[in-house]
Amino acid sequence: MSSRLLRGLTAVAVMSAAALTAAGTVGAASAAPASSTSAVISSPAQLSPEVTRTVTGTGADARQDALTAYWTPERMKAAKPDTEIPAVKAALAKRDRASDSTKSATKPQGPSGSVAPAAPAVEPKASTSTVDSSDVGTQAYYPNYPVGHPTARTAGKVFFTLNGGNYVCSGTIVNTEGRSSVWTAAHCLTGGGVFASNWVFVPNYYNGVAPYGRWPAIQLWSTTAFFYNNNDFANDVGSAVIGRVNGWRICDYLGGQGIAWNFAIGQYVYAFGYPQASPFNGQLLTAENGPTYNGGGGTIFMVNYMTGGSSGGGWLMQFDGNWGYLNGHNDFKYNALPQYMYSPYYGNQVANLYNTIRNISA
Repeated sequence: MSSRLLRGLTAVAVMSAAALTAAGTVGAASAAPASSTSAVISSPAQLSPEVTRTVTGTGADARQDALTAYWTPERMKAAKPDTEIPAVKAALAKRDRASDSTKSATKPQGPSGSVAPAAPAVEPKASTSTVDSSDVGTQAYYPNYPVGHPTARTAGKVFFTLNGGNYVCSGTIVNTEGRSSVWTAAHCLTGGGVFASNWVFVPNYYNGVAPYGRWPAIQLWSTTAFFYNNNDFANDVGSAVIGRVNGWRICDYLGGQGIAWNFAIGQYVYAFGYPQASPFNGQLLTAENGPTYNGGGGTIFMVNYMTGGSSGGGWLMQFDGNWGYLNGHNDFKYNALPQYMYSPYYGNQVANLYNTIRNISA
């Protein structure tokens, strides 16, 4: 069985026969030392040397201006799916060669828990309200939400630099007390024992347009298990703490989806992301929906034809057409089974990470 990771919008994790590929990219040249607890590890979000040289002045605004200037529409469109990241390729290839015959069944690891979604403090204004789409040619579909739709503006594309390359993934704004969290796959935040640089989240991205701007991360968080072992896809979960833009915290401005852990497998979910590998091009929010199944070894899966670049894109259960509860994300595929997308089962590792970052505010 082969596997590969994909990248959300450009970085979803999909497993190919030769290798697994991940959705995120990490740029470590300027990374500061990471700090960790037994369950999670974090690092201040860093700029690559190339971007650092362009910073004029001091403070968060100067940093944001440099990142906005770096992530031009052309550079965003040229960013590679996570399947291109060397550390991800190696991890996927190793998983592809491993036998699945001894995997233990996935099941709840403790009491279930959830946090409800939250609408924004005021309805945000976008720079435009038009989204063009075309046929995909697979079971995946474009939901064609107008700019500003709650699901579209809480979903977005992740851009980052890792080992000198620019990559893309997908992510979801999640409701926390700190109102500053974007949830994604850990491989969209870290790889090869380093954290990414130049990490930004673009809500409601489409065709190179950033209707709500580019939101830089100030902290990157991963499970310790995945940071030190990129083969551990059952723990491939992470979160970025997002800095304020124009004085706003991201969840206050755009709203945030809920999140749930230790729920029964078999939830009916709606998956969202930005697949970039053929037949997609990573320029439009894409969706799939259906029940989840037991993938064994701490994973679940669903029928989902999204490709690389969608990694980190959220699976929403109890979805009402606008809001739902994050209960999985696009993470990896096996090449021999392109119709199935896998996710870490949202269990205690998600509860630990969420409870660690939930009160951190920009």
